[in-house]
Amino acid sequence: LTILAAEKLAAAIPHHVLKDFPMLQGFLAIPELALARFGRWEQILKRPAPAHDTLFLKGIHHYVRGTALAATGRLEEATTELEALKNILADKALDEMPASFSNNTPRAILSIAPEVLAGELLARQSKFSEAITHLETATRLEDALVYIEPPDWYLPTRQVLGAVLLQAGRAPEAEAVYWEDLRRYPHNGWSLFGLAQSLRKEGKNEDAGLAEQRFQKA
Repeated sequence: LTILAAEKLAAAIPHHVLKDFPMLQGFLAIPELALARFGRWEQILKRPAPAHDTLFLKGIHHYVRGTALAATGRLEEATTELEALKNILADKALDEMPASFSNNTPRAILSIAPEVLAGELLARQSKFSEAITHLETATRLEDALVYIEPPDWYLPTRQVLGAVLLQAGRAPEAEAVYWEDLRRYPHNGWSLFGLAQSLRKEGKNEDAGLAEQRFQKA
């Protein structure tokens, strides 16, 4: 239902509207981001390039495709998408069209994407120290965004960071990251699940059970 609603929202915005209301770009990005949020990798890889041909939407497209390729083990192709994303961020024209109703610039929002994608690529190569460095940068960039609802960056970066810390065997750090994310996004199911995993890894079984109960409720 979430993905269907995202598609319906984007379909309701005609191409010519962006000329007068470029801040609607953020809404047009929602379908691809919703697919990424729920791990619909094959659907993502079958999608064409965005019909609304702006640098911001191209950047989101490269990020989402890169994430899907990384998740399906196609790391070389994912790296190509990462480089395309970096090229867009190097283009000064990116700043010409706002992508949100907030004061966050397209560059500020999109700058999070290559750090997350690079982190995920490195983690899949078991280069955890480098991956964590990129993901910690992503969290700082996300924290620097001006507050708006819904957030201009769709996925709390600490959820990715926590998952990679767990893969790296750094459960106490992952626990701290998930607690911080829950402070910002209370009762979030993704972070409650990660928190429960972290606590289990640390042998905190009673606390893990409580986190699992909160996850089931969420």
